[in-house]
Amino acid sequence: MATLKDALITMPNFRVEWIIPTGLKHMVIYAIAWHIRLMINTSFEQRTERRNRLIGLLQSEEHWKTSDLREHLGISQRTLMRELAELRHAGYPIESDRGRGGGIRLNGRWGIERLNLNHQEVVELILSLAIMESLQSPLLTSNLKAIKQKLFQAFPQKQRSAVSNIRKRIMIGDNATANVASHYITPPKRISESIAESFLGQICLEIDYQSEAGEHTLRVIEVQYILLNWPIWYIIAWDHLRLSSRVFRIDRIKKARIIDSRFKLRQKHLFTDIYTPFYQTI
Repeated sequence: MATLKDALITMPNFRVEWIIPTGLKHMVIYAIAWHIRLMINTSFEQRTERRNRLIGLLQSEEHWKTSDLREHLGISQRTLMRELAELRHAGYPIESDRGRGGGIRLNGRWGIERLNLNHQEVVELILSLAIMESLQSPLLTSNLKAIKQKLFQAFPQKQRSAVSNIRKRIMIGDNATANVASHYITPPKRISESIAESFLGQICLEIDYQSEAGEHTLRVIEVQYILLNWPIWYIIAWDHLRLSSRVFRIDRIKKARIIDSRFKLRQKHLFTDIYTPFYQTI
């Protein structure tokens, strides 16, 4: 039986001619395609590993000579310069000092590779930046939007997807008026934690709610969205008692209890159409 060694391949003017028994052609094509894909995957994995090693080396010392980096990584000067340029483009503050005693350094040994945050911690960090941005402070806030996006993009794809879905359910508007804010009382920690758990986990919440008139009702709600008029948080929920969407001020929730029932996100227009002109997601 013929084998690949029996194949005669010629390439005049980039034209490939095969002298292979007809019955084996599909096997040969499959084998070549498989090897090409293997080489591409291997090359990508090797480059990713090399880049991670380069970042680790830069973080481990104050300065590096390019010759030492090349020796550790086993690469050429041209490849090293390309890797450093791509890291700079990705946002790493890599600096080069010329002259005696100089070298390559990662400014401040910066990086987030060793910063492990869960979804809630990521959301809280991005939310904090979004709140500061909404306050429109004249000092040290001009880059918050860029920082927020860079931070979000720095996390793994799977985590970015989960966090993105949560970010779309948090909206921030203008600050509350002085009169409204003056009547606001920060809710107890246990109530805030129950609301956060319900919101993030999409778990139904039973609340004792006090209306503006002072009337109490016990109801089960689905915390679909939350919105902020600093410093007051509101819940946009599906109310099982009224079978419709309702808005609740969290400082009027006197009791809150997680119940063993999960909910799915309902159609967005049922909750956000009226708020979209006045709020933006984080």
